[in-house]
Amino acid sequence: MTTTRRSGAGFSLVEVLVSVAVLSIGLLGAIGMLLAAVRAGKEAATFNAAVGLVRDLSEKVRMNPGVAAGHGAANTYLVDRSAEGAAASPAIGGCAAPGATCDAASLAAWDIDEWTRRVAKALPGARVRVCFDDKPWNAAAGEYDWMCSQTGRNMVAKIGWASHADTLSIKQKGGPQRELPPRLVMQLVSGWAQDGHDGS
Repeated sequence: MTTTRRSGAGFSLVEVLVSVAVLSIGLLGAIGMLLAAVRAGKEAATFNAAVGLVRDLSEKVRMNPGVAAGHGAANTYLVDRSAEGAAASPAIGGCAAPGATCDAASLAAWDIDEWTRRVAKALPGARVRVCFDDKPWNAAAGEYDWMCSQTGRNMVAKIGWASHADTLSIKQKGGPQRELPPRLVMQLVSGWAQDGHDGS
C-alpha cells in the first residue's frame, strides 16, 4: 500500500512538471506575438507620420510654384540630407523673425528647413531627398532608389528611416552596411514644365 502511494505521488509530480513546461512555452509564444504586434503598430504609426509629413510638404510646394518649379540651385526645396544633421544645424529664421521681409526664395528655404527638423523629430535616423525624378523605382534592384534623374516634370519626396528590424540586423551583422533604400516615395507635384509653371 505504501509503495502504491509513493508511485502515485511521483507520477503526479511529473505531470505537474510537464504542465508547467507546456504552459511556459505557451506564455513565451504569447509574449513573442505581443511584442511583434507592438513593433508592427509602431512601424505603422511611423509610416503614417511620414505620409503626413510628405503631404504637408506637398502643400507648401504647391503654394510656392515660382521657386518649386525650377530645376536649378535657386529651388531650395530640392534637398538631399540627413534629417538629424539638419536638425542639429542653426535654424533658418528669415521668415519667422518679427518684422522680417520674406520673399518666395526665403519662404522656400524656411519651409524646407522647418520641415526637415520635423522629419528628424518624428522618424529615427531619417534621410530625406526632394528632387525631380520620373523613375524613382529601380526595377533591377526591386526597390526605390535614392538616385534622381534630375529631369522631367515630377517633383518627388523620398524618405528613409531606420526601423527596429533594420537596427537589429545592423547590430547582429556588424561592420559597414549597405545604405537602406527609401521607405516612402511620394509625388509632390506633377505637370510642371522645366523652369516654369504651366498651370496644371
